[in-house]
Amino acid sequence: MRYPDGGGLTPAARAKREQVRMHAGELFAAGVAPSHVAGRLRVSRKSAYAWRRAWLSGGLEALRSKGAGGCPAA
Repeated sequence: MRYPDGGGLTPAARAKREQVRMHAGELFAAGVAPSHVAGRLRVSRKSAYAWRRAWLSGGLEALRSKGAGGCPAA
């Protein structure tokens, strides 16, 4: 298996990514456009637009980490 924890990121790295998404949510709430959020947070515009869609549908809670990706180990 290429990534032993199933997601490719350590728990600390996942937490850091979640902080970036939370900051993006705060910027969206302040009226900042996704393209500007992408530039400020140094992420792809595709990610910023996806996060905005999630934020619009569920607020900051929708941007929270859902844990490691992939299938659970058998």
